[in-house]
Amino acid sequence: MNRLSFGKRIASSWLYIALILSALVSTQAMAAQAEATVSKNVVGVNEVFQLTVSVDDSVNTNSLDLTPLSPDFAYGRPSISSGTSMINGVISRNTSWTVALAATKVGTFTIPAFQIGSSKTDPITITVLKSAKQSQSAQANQSSISIEGINDKSTIYVGESINYRVRILIGEQMDQASLAPPYGDGLTATQVGQDAQNEVVQNGRRYIVITRNYQITADKPGNITLHGAKFSGSVIKGSRGFGSTLTMPVDKTAKNIELTVKAKPANYQGLWLPTPDLQLQQTWQPTFNANTEVNAKVGEPITRTLTLRIKNIAQSSMPNISLTYPNTVRSYNEKPEYSESNGYTIMTLKQVIIPRETGKVVLPEIAINWWNTQTEKEQVTKVTGLTLNVTADPNASATIVPPALTTPEAAQTSPKADNHLPAIQNGVMHSGYWPWATAVFALLWLITLTLLIKARKAQSNTNTMSIQTTVNTDIDKALQQALAERDAIKVQTYFKQWKRQQQAKLATNPELASELDNAVAEIMASTYSQNRQQWDDKRFQQLLKQVAQLKMTSSQHSALSGLDPK
Repeated sequence: MNRLSFGKRIASSWLYIALILSALVSTQAMAAQAEATVSKNVVGVNEVFQLTVSVDDSVNTNSLDLTPLSPDFAYGRPSISSGTSMINGVISRNTSWTVALAATKVGTFTIPAFQIGSSKTDPITITVLKSAKQSQSAQANQSSISIEGINDKSTIYVGESINYRVRILIGEQMDQASLAPPYGDGLTATQVGQDAQNEVVQNGRRYIVITRNYQITADKPGNITLHGAKFSGSVIKGSRGFGSTLTMPVDKTAKNIELTVKAKPANYQGLWLPTPDLQLQQTWQPTFNANTEVNAKVGEPITRTLTLRIKNIAQSSMPNISLTYPNTVRSYNEKPEYSESNGYTIMTLKQVIIPRETGKVVLPEIAINWWNTQTEKEQVTKVTGLTLNVTADPNASATIVPPALTTPEAAQTSPKADNHLPAIQNGVMHSGYWPWATAVFALLWLITLTLLIKARKAQSNTNTMSIQTTVNTDIDKALQQALAERDAIKVQTYFKQWKRQQQAKLATNPELASELDNAVAEIMASTYSQNRQQWDDKRFQQLLKQVAQLKMTSSQHSALSGLDPK
């Protein structure tokens, strides 16, 4: 082993030891928590009950001094337990003492606070009655199980909601527990969120705390009593593990609350939205400055996201935001999403807007009338619209310019000088066989030239068709890819490009073109309508195949036209 390797191992070992010491020091630096609990805090004279003192640390078992109990309580030898556990690398320790106690006289006494190291328990008040039976009766009447209902306000308007929180403390072992919601004439109670559960220690007794929230909505005006929530179940007496048990029914009801519900003002116009706070926000994608004119292109989608937050109102009372956009754009609304937060009902709505024509387009603003229950005045909250300067997209479709048709120039032939004179027979001049030969050669030359020109035309048409087919194939692939990805926006964008290329073919079958437009509209509607659902592209694919067949027939005609014997 070389010195360098040995030095690295020594350094690693010291680092490991330092980390362990640091963890031990940080663990010891945390103040240990001590807690004292009793099995009963209402007992009879000489009735035995249990005191438990625990601290979340490993301490000396002689740290607990019970002598302060002597004047008022008799106690036995404590049972001591301690343990250490590691969860997710975190070491935890615990030491506890369990002591049997009995009060020696009638009255109200205090189990004092116990000092264990740097920690200290809270004192516990014990009520001592003459007999154990009397203590059991008093214990049953004591608030070992309690329920309370808390409301945030008592005066509201029709259609407004209040938050009502139920808090249940359970200090007994229970079975078949249930909670009935609050109710009242003209009131609707709706649970909000899930129940919360935790533990607390009050006067030495350990309680399970269950919290449930309700939204109470007023449906009519007047003075209405809100009857409190009712908790019911069975308390288990005795031990389930040893001997028999006894169940006793328990019903606890929260106090009633008197509500004053005001009517809608007679002069109020529009949708009734009573609330202390209404917030409306919007965002644009791509990001735009709504105060200036924005450049956009035909076929490019714009997403408008609206977020409406209303306090103290039920989801069923949220307004339905509906806008009328100009005919030069298409708009699709996604299904609204709802949530709850800090007493607010939140609605998020996305709108997809696609320009259809060039020119200036004004997207409208949104204004919501509502009644401010704090100022008791009508109020309007709005967000601005947007002005678009829509231009054509130069990349929307590729325009193929066919190559210029090159026509072969006519061959310029100069007849060679002929030194032979035509023969003279019988006083008449004869041309001989040369005129006939010349005519034959001229006819053959014209036929050859005609065939050459037609062959060049056929080749030019074939090249043009090949280039056009390549571009069409690219758009077809992009359209099929958009369908496979189920991206409705891309489907509509590529369909527009594809339709421009197929315009001449579709002109021969306007019914098929109309069916294609309707199929794309159905895809967009099923994606962005309020009843959003999965769309099926089978019909659209069938229509595309029909167009492909029309295209094939037209192409074959163009390719064969050069061989037409006409």
